[in-house]
Amino acid sequence: MQKTHIHQIAQIIEQHERFILTTHVNPDGDGIGSEMAFYHYLRRIGKQVTVLNVDAAPDNLKFLQTDRAIAIFNRQTHRKLLQQADVVFVLDISDWQRLRQLGEAIRETGCKTVCIDHHILEEPFSDNDFIFTGASSTGELMYDLLSGLGADFDTPICEAIFTAIIADTGCFRFSNTSPKVFEIAAEMQKLGADRVKIYQELYESQNLSRIRLLARVLNNLRFDCNGKITWMEISQKMFRETGATIKDTESLSDFPRRIKGVEIALLFVELPEGKVKISFRSKGKIVINKLAAKFLGGGHAFAAGAAVDGSLANVRDDVLFQARHLFE
Repeated sequence: MQKTHIHQIAQIIEQHERFILTTHVNPDGDGIGSEMAFYHYLRRIGKQVTVLNVDAAPDNLKFLQTDRAIAIFNRQTHRKLLQQADVVFVLDISDWQRLRQLGEAIRETGCKTVCIDHHILEEPFSDNDFIFTGASSTGELMYDLLSGLGADFDTPICEAIFTAIIADTGCFRFSNTSPKVFEIAAEMQKLGADRVKIYQELYESQNLSRIRLLARVLNNLRFDCNGKITWMEISQKMFRETGATIKDTESLSDFPRRIKGVEIALLFVELPEGKVKISFRSKGKIVINKLAAKFLGGGHAFAAGAAVDGSLANVRDDVLFQARHLFE
């Protein structure tokens, strides 16, 4: 993010008083971390700010939610809040469909919208799009922004940004981890982020239902293309039997990439509304977002997603058919 971009956002902040921050459905560490970092900054400069999301944060991210900051959207309850808002900042997402009914409500109000994201943008999204696909995470962009705004990086802001960055870089192991990422992480730790606590909260505080689901999923791991493709599926029956929820599927698609010889990992999750959520992961040789685009999805070159109508079996077979062409 360049100085000109920061100046544009600074003007928007200076000229308005009431802000709403939001991120995508099934929020992850980057979305929640970016929201909370920005929330603390806006509050400290005297602005009225509400974090309003479609879904609650998963349990392993609730440690970032100081002051019960995150409200879960209800069209009737939050109608007045949206009508009175001056600006809505949409973070870590540039697709209205992934904001579901909240996205519809935002557009109905006609208030100013600003998007800060690092995913590929196919077409204009908000009134003011700040999209930087070279960034590792929206958390990295939030660091650039708050640094440019002269923010006081206190512990809550540092821990939120640190969380966002390590979540989207896979603890610095993904290909989006640049030297700059390490520099930001080091600075955040120096200024107060508790690296050990954050890691424990993110990765060592998982509920038993998630572990039971993981065991079921890995026990039914399947391979294709001589082991280059691996795929897993989660049915609604598996959710009921393990007590897990959709939030417990976060990052499960990363596990099979650890297997020698695997280049692509696919996770198919049956949703209750007759859709299937697909997670596409690549080890780094095969670009995967073009495959996701065939199913109206998108994302990064080596990590993407989609949600399509259809049965679990039909969607799985269609995706596998297309995935095999990547190795021809």
